[in-house]
Amino acid sequence: MISWETQYELGIKSIDDQHKELVNIINKMAALLIEAKQGVDIYDEVATVINDLKKYTIYHFKYEENLFDQYSYEYKDTHKAEHDKLVNDIEELDLSSFDEDQIKHTNDLLKFLITWLFKHISGSDFLYRDLLKGNNVQ
Repeated sequence: MISWETQYELGIKSIDDQHKELVNIINKMAALLIEAKQGVDIYDEVATVINDLKKYTIYHFKYEENLFDQYSYEYKDTHKAEHDKLVNDIEELDLSSFDEDQIKHTNDLLKFLITWLFKHISGSDFLYRDLLKGNNVQ
């Protein structure tokens, strides 16, 4: 399980809350991994969490990208490309591989998502923070 730390907060409540929800979804997957290590078949639940992750990620990215357009964010194209790549990576997940080795593939996906999310927040998202805060985005 991962916990949210204040060092990842942008100081923009709407976006910080959305990031926290992404952490919650990732933690659901982490909890399933614990169950898998205890011998529980988690395939159906993992498929549901991946679908939830995809839907929420798309929602969150659209929210950010609308703000980029509204406030003419200079690096919006580069940032959007990062978003598009993650959504594509999630869409291309081979769920049959999860069924073959639930522990390995869930663990690999968790590592990838945790690394991506916190690298993205502390890198790319912090680049737009001042612009949005300067425009009083809450």
